[in-house]
Amino acid sequence: MSLVARSFVRVPATTTNLGPGFDCLGLALGLYNELALEMHDDAGDPVIKIEGEGAQALPRDNSNLMVKAARSVIADRTPRRLVFKAKNNIPLARGLGSSAAAIVAGLFAANRLLRKPALSREQLFQYAAVLEGHPDNVAPAIYGGLTAVVKENKDFKFYPLKAHPRLGAVVCVPDFELPTSQARAVLPNSVLRNDAVENISRALLLTPALEKGRWDWLAQAMKDSLHQPYRAALVPGFNEVLQAARQAGICGAALSGAGSSILALCPKGPDAAKIGRAMVAAFSSHGVKSRALVLPIDREGVRVK
Repeated sequence: MSLVARSFVRVPATTTNLGPGFDCLGLALGLYNELALEMHDDAGDPVIKIEGEGAQALPRDNSNLMVKAARSVIADRTPRRLVFKAKNNIPLARGLGSSAAAIVAGLFAANRLLRKPALSREQLFQYAAVLEGHPDNVAPAIYGGLTAVVKENKDFKFYPLKAHPRLGAVVCVPDFELPTSQARAVLPNSVLRNDAVENISRALLLTPALEKGRWDWLAQAMKDSLHQPYRAALVPGFNEVLQAARQAGICGAALSGAGSSILALCPKGPDAAKIGRAMVAAFSSHGVKSRALVLPIDREGVRVK
């Protein structure tokens, strides 16, 4: 088995919703999964090697998301064996876009292996949105920064927003998983008009706050009426953790994606670590172990070598 070609990709973690921006707002974070994808001259089933997060749990066969994504690009273009070597730093089932990162990694690494890359970045975004089912995760993973996604007919449109240079993030990661399917299952099929209006008003406040650095707006702007009230029971101490973050420093706090992590957005500086410690303490008071990650905003998105 000899090496024919090799590509390397780095994909950022993502956090979505940001409170009121349910299924449409996303932000890339400075925490990364890496994938080296090799093509060898023999045929056969893929070889999958994983280090770090999910090393013991993720599948090593064609059901792996990296493999599914890569196969959707390569299709029948080559019968050669693919070897996936992944190093994962993004926790699984914690609302930080681990599934989106796997899909984006597989798509972009496979596309780069081809002598004539088959798909543009925009086309890969559409592939990723279909495979993931959550374009608000894949958009920041691919393009970086703060993003909004709108569905138009059968396609998704990506719109970059300009996050303030001083914007930082604190993610409190509890020691339990919360699968997206479980978090989706508790949501109602319809919502009250007043709740919808409240979320629209907060989303309208949130985007300029993040672009202009109006940190004093964040606590109000990141409140939510559409999904967090229903998911709160799935995260022990949820409301107390949000309150602890807001009391520890100027910030807005919300569930990261579908959870179980909790996100605080704040200006960079010493208060970020203080906010993280407060969230960890609040989780601890409910018998939940957690860790706080103080992260920069990733502004580049997926990087391909």
